[in-house]
Amino acid sequence: MKYSQYSRDKGPKIREIHPIWRGVGCILMVLTPILSYAAATLLLQQNRIHGWVAIPPELLVKQFAIDPLIAVRIVLTLVLIVLIGAFFTMITFILYSAFGPSRYGPFDVPPVTYRGKRYRR
Repeated sequence: MKYSQYSRDKGPKIREIHPIWRGVGCILMVLTPILSYAAATLLLQQNRIHGWVAIPPELLVKQFAIDPLIAVRIVLTLVLIVLIGAFFTMITFILYSAFGPSRYGPFDVPPVTYRGKRYRR
């Protein structure tokens, strides 16, 4: 022991994310705008049939003869990107809390249950 090499542990190992989750994140990063654009197109088609929301003529871009609703479609796509991203985040949070690691590690102290002394006046 006296002449043995001294080595010290560097503390607990930090858990790294499994590489497959990086691939899932990349797929969701590409899939979310595509789903949002498709949903925006579908919503605008259904709005044209059922007349849910009247689109004001100020939002029509008359320079684009192909699609005068391009401004509405872009704004609706951005809103749907945020909503679909929030939905995927909520699903990820639920799965991580159900199957993820413990909140406390082996070196953590359990939470204190002491509430303090009662004071009377």
